[in-house]
Amino acid sequence: MMNDPTVLEASRVLAQNLMQEKSPAQEKITKAFRRIVCRKPTEKETAILKGYFEGQMALFRQKKLNASKLLDVGEYPQAKIAGRAALMQVIETIYNMEETITKT
Repeated sequence: MMNDPTVLEASRVLAQNLMQEKSPAQEKITKAFRRIVCRKPTEKETAILKGYFEGQMALFRQKKLNASKLLDVGEYPQAKIAGRAALMQVIETIYNMEETITKT
């Protein structure tokens, strides 16, 4: 599933929708997790995903990763704002968890 175009676009669209909400990153991550895995993440899972989000944000801000290139996937219309690419990466990680893959 990693880098599957369908998963990438689903991750981008969900990130785009969640970024429109005025809530902290941790709440967005929890919502994404619940929508994908159908359960609330544990504290450990939340901490890991939040840390991953913060690490990705740092790499995008430092221009070590290209947010525009990452977000340029699929056909669904998009609006680019800061943080969307990092949240997309977190969501893609959730989609690629063993628990998510074996659920479908």
